[in-house]
Amino acid sequence: MATITNWITHLTTDTDTATEGVQVGSSIYPMVGTEGILVIALLVIWIGWHVMTDASESKELQQLAKKRHSANDHKSNITEW
Repeated sequence: MATITNWITHLTTDTDTATEGVQVGSSIYPMVGTEGILVIALLVIWIGWHVMTDASESKELQQLAKKRHSANDHKSNITEW
């Protein structure tokens, strides 16, 4: 991958006489233009992670609620408190 050392020269240099006045444009990093797709994918993953976390925590809390521990059960050394 080539490096660009002078942006002004790079952006204002004509490529040849047939395209005089046209600025040279090139991508400066790979996959230019896919940012929107990546943001949407990230949002889907983020929302999915929250849904899965909520489901697993709700399941765990329901299991604890079924045991109906009292406030003093920890004094009796009950496991899985």
